[in-house]
Amino acid sequence: MKLLLEHDKADLRFNEETNSIELIWKKYQDDATYRLMFTKGVEFLKEYGATGWLSDIRKEGIVGPATSSWMQKEILPKAISYGLKRVAIVMDADVFKEFYVKNIERNAAQGIMKYFDAVEDAHEWLKSTKVSQS
Repeated sequence: MKLLLEHDKADLRFNEETNSIELIWKKYQDDATYRLMFTKGVEFLKEYGATGWLSDIRKEGIVGPATSSWMQKEILPKAISYGLKRVAIVMDADVFKEFYVKNIERNAAQGIMKYFDAVEDAHEWLKSTKVSQS
């Protein structure tokens, strides 16, 4: 596991075992931090040739509609164009987070997102579906 960017609200890492970028929220995000972490994460996705993404959103807080829309319209299509194949979301049961991720999933390529209660389970899924860049 390689730490790519450390921020007081979140960390970005590259996991060689799963060929994934991991965004781990440590505390509630704000719009600027959210945009920074996803923008940098997608740059790292391209740089490392990663095909997976893991977001641990248990400590992320509520994401506003404008920021969520930005993620769906700009970040996700760019990540897919760079080779993103699988997205693992680690989350707890929360009606707002469910709404947020379901909105994103509607705009993603079918079948690339899966939800987990634990990071370990997400890692196992990403390992079992690992796709390398050709």
